[in-house]
Amino acid sequence: MQGVLVIGATGDQGAAQVDVLRAAGWAVVAAVRQPGDPRIPPGVDSVPLDLHAPETLAPALAGVDTVFLNLPSASFNDPEWILQGFENFLKAAEKAAISRIVFNASLYVGPSETGHVAHDTRLRIIERLFASSVDATAVCPVIFMDNLLRGWALPSLRDRQVLSYPHNPDLPVSWICLSDVARIMLAVATDPAAVNRRLVVGGPEALRGEQTAAALGRAWGRPIRFESLPVAQFARQMGQLFAPDDPATAARIERDLAAVYRWYNESVPSPFTVDMREFLSRYSLELQTVETWAKAHPLSQEYIPTGGARHPQSAGQAS
Repeated sequence: MQGVLVIGATGDQGAAQVDVLRAAGWAVVAAVRQPGDPRIPPGVDSVPLDLHAPETLAPALAGVDTVFLNLPSASFNDPEWILQGFENFLKAAEKAAISRIVFNASLYVGPSETGHVAHDTRLRIIERLFASSVDATAVCPVIFMDNLLRGWALPSLRDRQVLSYPHNPDLPVSWICLSDVARIMLAVATDPAAVNRRLVVGGPEALRGEQTAAALGRAWGRPIRFESLPVAQFARQMGQLFAPDDPATAARIERDLAAVYRWYNESVPSPFTVDMREFLSRYSLELQTVETWAKAHPLSQEYIPTGGARHPQSAGQAS
């Protein structure tokens, strides 16, 4: 194996992938916008790449045979801009005869369109990947534990000892951490049976709100209770958080997140609930529980991996 190019290596999800690949002994190349990006760990090779500058793609793909692909959120960016960058990449990957692409969809993606922009943009990307000449696998994590230490959840946990999240109290949620998503991507990267597969993945347990709060409380040595945050309130806060100076963009974010979170809460079966037993048996993986993960991530401050990006589909997933 020549090496793995991680596109999105300066974001939280890509940073976790770089760490897992290095620990497994793979040769890793991190794609960066600017040479010398300080977010890339010492000792990791990097290469300039801009999906909207096609001339950077061939040099970045030279000398690697596998690509771990992370893309921006369509909830917070123009979907057509994302799709154009992806098409530029896929054309270059086919020309470079890349052996394998493992796409981190960053969120649940079902088999058909839902009318939600973030989901449907990801689905279009997956369909294009599977129609290409490159062997590809799509890993679709349902929701990240790492969300809990981000700006939309951390203050309530730290200051009020309350897990405030827009989940119905009886909604089972298969929280998964970023490093485990990276381990899953690594596991399927060399499996021929995973080619052209859309793999919805979550953690090893499906916890309701109070169960999640209790697991966090045990790990952090303090009582934590759950509060079901109204979806409309959550969506409004997210719009203000990520577009404070752009009312039109804030309104779009609020509208999209409100619609998709109502769908998450009301769908039967829920997109947030995954039975991972067969998958874990096939790949001999043991994933972290919420309590195990929380013990390694103290509540004292916001956890920022190497990447530092913090929108919900980079640090975690909210749409």
